[in-house]
Amino acid sequence: MRVLFVGNSYTYYNNLPAMLEGFAQALAPGKRLQTGSVLEGGATLSSLWKGDKARPLIRDGSWNYVVLQEQSMLGGLRINGVPYMNDPAEMFLPYGRLFAQEVKTAGARPVFYMTWSRKTDLPAQDVLTYAYASLAREQQGVLSPVGLAWQRVRRERPGLELYFEDGRHPGPAGTYLTACVLFTSLFRQPCLGAPSTLTGAPWVDTAFDTSRTETLVALPEDTARYLQQVGSEVGLATGLPETDVAAPPSPVLPSLPRGVPFEAGQMAGEWQGTLALYPEERGMAPVPFQLSLTTQGTQLAGRGRILFSHRAPLEADVTPRIEGEVLSFSFQDPHLFEGTLNLRAVLVEGELRGVVSAADPQGGRWFGSWSARSVQGSPSTEPRR
Repeated sequence: MRVLFVGNSYTYYNNLPAMLEGFAQALAPGKRLQTGSVLEGGATLSSLWKGDKARPLIRDGSWNYVVLQEQSMLGGLRINGVPYMNDPAEMFLPYGRLFAQEVKTAGARPVFYMTWSRKTDLPAQDVLTYAYASLAREQQGVLSPVGLAWQRVRRERPGLELYFEDGRHPGPAGTYLTACVLFTSLFRQPCLGAPSTLTGAPWVDTAFDTSRTETLVALPEDTARYLQQVGSEVGLATGLPETDVAAPPSPVLPSLPRGVPFEAGQMAGEWQGTLALYPEERGMAPVPFQLSLTTQGTQLAGRGRILFSHRAPLEADVTPRIEGEVLSFSFQDPHLFEGTLNLRAVLVEGELRGVVSAADPQGGRWFGSWSARSVQGSPSTEPRR
């Protein structure tokens, strides 16, 4: 049996492919299991589809199964630095379908590796269940309902820690439970009696270091037996989970208020304020934002500056445009986004109040808000009368 994993850190933490191989070696000795992987930290199915590794390997690998694992929030959506569960229809379903068709064309069967909700948001599992189960049904693929097993363990034994310390990634016990469910889903047999200690290659930077072997998990026997029991029962449950859970309501994106008309001459000078866009967990939201504007005839030019607490400021030239009551310009961020921030603002009571949007290299969507006031001594921003 040849199994290819396509996903991200939820698969390479604690080397899930190696744990699956360990289960197969112990419980299905008549079958030889080989695994391959295309794994990138933070990757979405969108970014993996657009990359140059996954599709050629699917076509050329003579795989029996291809395990597809989406980014944990179904493609990535952040508003003012806060992560939100994305609507499955935005990224997960379209790219899941593309991958499923590619897999089936290559003669393999797609396996949908249902992930788990983050530690602080257990109800989000309903959305993940809806997304993965509905796609598996539609594409006639194999559903590996890992998230449902995690949900059950969290309710039955809240003291059994499945998570890594960040509350998102799997700890060793979490990957062990994941391997239990995946083994049961693929081999259609219980994972009872699997070893409680498993070894494999560690993940180093961007790949598994096959020159080294380390202990991936070492569980007390009673804990391993419990996880095997849950994994077997969930993985062998008859039929797919019900998919009548509604798709998540779309969160409210920042929007522009009503402003007043203005001219380029009114905007020249120094503006200072804050911008909320960057990840909260990095201590960056909101961050100070400065905008220096000058007039060149009837046009504006200037420079923007974003100040961070943990790294050097980000500075870039900007060329603002005025269309009616809206000021708009772009700002380059070569670090986090490797691309462009798009900013728009209106003038309200002498203050610029704006919105910002960007896309990260994995295709995640980012939205935020910003505001700035003219510093003392700058030209008047009183509206035209």
